[in-house]
Amino acid sequence: MKEIETTDIDLLGGRVVDPSLGIDEKRDLFIRDGIVLYEPPSNAKPERVLNLKGDWIFPGMFDLRTHARVPGSAETISSVTKSAAKGGYTGILAMPDTTPKSDNPGTIRFVQDRIKQDAVVPVYLAGCLTMNSAGEMLAPLGSLKESGIIAATDYPYSSADNQIYVNAIKYASMFGLKIIEFPVDSYLTGGGMTHESPLSLKMGLRGYPRMAEELSVQRAITISKNLDVSIHLSSISSEGSVSLIKEAKKSGTKITADVCTNHLLLNECAIIDYNTYAKMMPPLREERDRLALVNGVRDHVIDAICSGHEPWSDHAKNVEFDKAPLGAISLETSLLVALEVLNHELSVVVNAMSVAPRKILNLQPETISHGKKANLVVVGKNKSWKYEPKNGMSNSNNSPYSGRMFKHSILLTVLDGKIIWAKN
Repeated sequence: MKEIETTDIDLLGGRVVDPSLGIDEKRDLFIRDGIVLYEPPSNAKPERVLNLKGDWIFPGMFDLRTHARVPGSAETISSVTKSAAKGGYTGILAMPDTTPKSDNPGTIRFVQDRIKQDAVVPVYLAGCLTMNSAGEMLAPLGSLKESGIIAATDYPYSSADNQIYVNAIKYASMFGLKIIEFPVDSYLTGGGMTHESPLSLKMGLRGYPRMAEELSVQRAITISKNLDVSIHLSSISSEGSVSLIKEAKKSGTKITADVCTNHLLLNECAIIDYNTYAKMMPPLREERDRLALVNGVRDHVIDAICSGHEPWSDHAKNVEFDKAPLGAISLETSLLVALEVLNHELSVVVNAMSVAPRKILNLQPETISHGKKANLVVVGKNKSWKYEPKNGMSNSNNSPYSGRMFKHSILLTVLDGKIIWAKN
């Protein structure tokens, strides 16, 4: 990672919210030599003082689904991690849909080299569960683990061969790798790229039914229960999936799940006028699905919230709807979307975007503890701003929120006492 000097900072009058410590109160924080202090030190004065007046201070966020696609896209490790820092993240998990795929130690080592040289936030890597994510042959998970991966997934696919899939899960579990399942039955999607509904029929677009996700969710639950292994379901999008996960958890099945922030705010109406920037994987569904997802986060049925950040060039997105790729950039907007959708339920948001993601990956939690490294984000409450992707840190502009006024803004992101993002 890039070397950045620590900065001594006083954060005065902020509301500190850290559910892992049971803290939700107004408190002054003093950062010295990268360490959080609860009492003002008697010696050196800070280089920066922020009078926050009730603004929010959270532990740094962690993203469970970032598509850096390095190598393979216009995005770079530098641009994607700067985008993450601007969004309040102090760690991300990069998906294996690189070019070539992250199914071999060579690709993993290449990405690791880029991380060491250019990253401004820690980047953890997921490798392919099967070769080329094709679901036909197991990837060399032992070698990939030695190269540095911490999770295995075939995003955006899922093996249709149950025997291969079960064997892959057993194999990954042997090496202590987190299994991340993107639930989709590609035979049922039939190439559909938008939610199957009266709207898709009216627009003349091939539909992607809820059932294609829900059958795969049920398969993962059944396997988890029978093998007694933990499986994480990524990017849940349907009301039925929420119900299945809820029942599975009641019976003690080792299932966790996340949802993309875009699916908490938007529904299928975002694609009216054939807006390719709202064309995502999984597709945006109906309002009842959106509400079920929001309630699933509130009720802790859905454990975490991810960004689903997928960069694409303008020329790739500015084509006919059925030819445009799936995905939207989201790292710089996800925390702000979650805060608005969940109506300032701060502990719920912080748990879903900071505490739970790290717990799912068996990583150490970020805490705003006295005497610990300062890894935190400061959010300006009611400090509205207009989002324009072209002014962001990503090399891509494919966001459905261009021109949107966000109610809050991210003022500061601190990693190990170093300021990695500051709003001017």
